[in-house]
Amino acid sequence: MSWTLPAHVSWTPTEYGGVLLDSASGEYWTLNATATTALASILEDAPMAQVTDRLAAEFDGDPEAMAADVPAFLAELRSAGLVVAT
Repeated sequence: MSWTLPAHVSWTPTEYGGVLLDSASGEYWTLNATATTALASILEDAPMAQVTDRLAAEFDGDPEAMAADVPAFLAELRSAGLVVAT
């Protein structure tokens, strides 16, 4: 499945991670470096296994934990209306 940001959501990577802004509600979310890398990979249509592999390699994390964390992160983004399936 492919994911994209809705028209009312903008995303800006920063030196420390990233920021998502929902211009419809005025709310914003700050992302740490791990979440920013995960979001970038998700928006690049990387398969979940590739996202978790990238995170484990880049942040020296536990692949099994990340395999659970990435879908949970994506579910939170969906629930907040910050990403939509295309």
